[in-house]
Amino acid sequence: MKRQIPILTLIALAMLMAAGCTHVLSPEARQSVDPDLTFDAVKADPVAHRGKVLMLGGVVVGLQVETEGSTLEVFRWKLDRWGEPVAVDEKGGRFLVRSDRLLDPALYDPGRLVTLTGTVEGEETRPLGPISYDYPVFRLAESYVWVTPFRYGIHRHPNVYLPYYVGPEDRERTSPYDPGYYSYPYTPYWFRR
Repeated sequence: MKRQIPILTLIALAMLMAAGCTHVLSPEARQSVDPDLTFDAVKADPVAHRGKVLMLGGVVVGLQVETEGSTLEVFRWKLDRWGEPVAVDEKGGRFLVRSDRLLDPALYDPGRLVTLTGTVEGEETRPLGPISYDYPVFRLAESYVWVTPFRYGIHRHPNVYLPYYVGPEDRERTSPYDPGYYSYPYTPYWFRR
């Protein structure tokens, strides 16, 4: 006699699988986003789009903490359908995100990936090396900081969703003949070749 799987077990399994494929930002934050607005349009004329909400993501470049709040500098990356920054946007550029609350420098560490929604406030010109750069400025509504050590799309490959593990740079490699090898916790056994 074959054992049949109860229907409730199948429903619970389907709900569990669906929960793993959800967006990182809340439905309320995503509904407030203007679907027709692009970052390129905001960058071209931030004043004309003041007050509109945009979903953005990228890598944290820097964080400035002040008494009246925090300012986050982000280099924009393309987002996948779940909101994860997956590939450098070559047209991209940088933008500033202001918040009235304290953004913890330990959490918003340079090099971390972030996904957020922000309201367009205008633009600000700041020095970037030897040039002046016009940053679009957003007011932070909701954010999600990614904790994965995997980065997607940082190397040219036909599959941009292929994960590339970025390990700690200051650790000594355990095999001098393999420059990409780290001991187990930093290079999982299934990822080593």
